[in-house]
Amino acid sequence: MNVEVLTDDQAVKDYDYPIEIKVYSAGVQLKPSSATIVIKDPDGDEILASTVMTVNGTTGTMTYTLGLASLDTLWENALIEIEYVVSSVKYRAVFFFDCVLNALKCNVTDIDLKAYAPLLADQIWSTETNFSTQILEAFRQVARAIKDKGRRPHMLIDGNQVRELVILKTLAMICFDFSKTADDIWWNKYQKYHEAFEAAFAKLVIKYDEDESGEIDAGEKEGLGGVDLLR
Repeated sequence: MNVEVLTDDQAVKDYDYPIEIKVYSAGVQLKPSSATIVIKDPDGDEILASTVMTVNGTTGTMTYTLGLASLDTLWENALIEIEYVVSSVKYRAVFFFDCVLNALKCNVTDIDLKAYAPLLADQIWSTETNFSTQILEAFRQVARAIKDKGRRPHMLIDGNQVRELVILKTLAMICFDFSKTADDIWWNKYQKYHEAFEAAFAKLVIKYDEDESGEIDAGEKEGLGGVDLLR
């Protein structure tokens, strides 16, 4: 089974939107021989008819840039539909994306992890040089947890508001993967960071651009409440 990944699901209003899609099978990125893309607004109306995508001949990454002229309206759940061919077999994938005033970005690095766990770098997997993959996955899961609470992550505007959450989530994910048994040191560390994440999320009060003005006005603050930690 193929796994299709949309790198960024947030277009910024009045800016070009670089769409990047990767396809994996059994953990290996595939190289489509061709690909086309269709884009629809949330009402299902086409804003881009079927158009050929660029396929990187080395990596297989499929790309297309949607021009800013098509992104003059704030949207939630617009559609990207792609068709691509691998080994003469045609596949189809569908993705949702939002058009936002400000895209929420991850601002956590390996350095931030070391502030919590200085010896973590000594434990990294032999196939990796840093924890950037885990950091980005943690950021995606934090953003999804916020969305599950009925809030749109990009309306936080400033990624610093969720910085600690991303750090704790990343550390929990790493320790969970390192753990071999339910009572080893890594499992205990996982539980510690798991609980710290849940506690931090439960007490989080966010500055939230409720009216989508691009600024945080007086009174635009609210709590999110508890959330289940995704592993």
